[in-house]
Amino acid sequence: MTKHFIYVFIFYFIACERNENEVITYVDPDCFGSPGFPSTASQYASMIESELGIVPTIILDSLIEIPLYQNGTQVYGQFSSSEIDNPSYLGGKDTWSGSALQRYEGVKSDGTPLPHVVWVAFLRNTSSPSYASGSVQLIGYNEISGATAFFEGAEMVGIEVLQNYVTSIDPITLSLKGTLPGPDNPTQFNQTYIPPPAQCVQCHQSDPFITNDFINSAKIPGTNNPIIPHLNGNSPFYVIGGEDWDMRTIHIEENACFSCHRIGMGTLEVFNNGGYDVNQHMPPYNPGSLSDSYAELVNAWLNGPDNTPNAEWIVPPACEQPAQIVGNDYPYKADFNSIGSKGDDDGKNGDCEDLDSLSCTQYPEYCNWNEETNICENIFDK
Repeated sequence: MTKHFIYVFIFYFIACERNENEVITYVDPDCFGSPGFPSTASQYASMIESELGIVPTIILDSLIEIPLYQNGTQVYGQFSSSEIDNPSYLGGKDTWSGSALQRYEGVKSDGTPLPHVVWVAFLRNTSSPSYASGSVQLIGYNEISGATAFFEGAEMVGIEVLQNYVTSIDPITLSLKGTLPGPDNPTQFNQTYIPPPAQCVQCHQSDPFITNDFINSAKIPGTNNPIIPHLNGNSPFYVIGGEDWDMRTIHIEENACFSCHRIGMGTLEVFNNGGYDVNQHMPPYNPGSLSDSYAELVNAWLNGPDNTPNAEWIVPPACEQPAQIVGNDYPYKADFNSIGSKGDDDGKNGDCEDLDSLSCTQYPEYCNWNEETNICENIFDK
């Protein structure tokens, strides 16, 4: 019997057998340390080494390009979401060719392989033929414990990075060449990366790696497998240093949307604001066939799991301990897990009616502004 099977069994036993009046008490997994991040990337690299090994050095030339397609033909340049088949859907921003990914197996400082550890490097390119720009991120993940580390590019705090290390830009494809500093050069490493400046799980909610048609277009050479690892609804997940981050996602018993993975509604919001339509993409084998299940999920998000039959807040497995259903005593609630809360600290989801006209337009997948009544309305109200 596998650990994943045990996790599923325990989770569904709890979900199905729990008395609705029972008080739910959240307990930190045994492996959790004191939350908080050091001030520099090199210090963070030392902090996560026991779980994830050493941080890889990014050679831009070795990254795998994320191809862009227009009516099935690969194209190069800068495009709006409506111009290409697989835009990034990043909040309505344009998508550039030359973005790239790479996967690395974990390794200890003495060279010992860590086959259960995977690192992913992501170059989000915004370069022109004459100027290198964009951002670089690194994510490390331990498939056994769920331990995760996020290294953000220093572009997040206004520091130009790529200009210092890019040696050439392809004038057609916009792909970049050059080598970024690794942890063996602490001074330059700290000028290139920073520890997480905010809760990365605002977007990386369901697991460490975000995927969509854009991201999944980058394949492991010689295969049809994406660079990004495939995780599922039972994959463990916690963030080293972010033990006090809000790890909750909504789960609805017997809802088909959860048959393959957890779902982060904050992640969907980012895509939705960029023009993404869930029912045109999911499920991959028959888009739109689970529209009723998705509508149920959206209602749970808007009205709160407490007000939705069979819905619960859950946090993922971590450190070989199973997923937990959490209630109002969950100590790490954050506002991003409540679209209409306006700062509610109790973690309950708000309603579209709580939003003003400007906020209402930020959630077009869920809410619609009624010009006659001047009220933000739930699209899925029945």
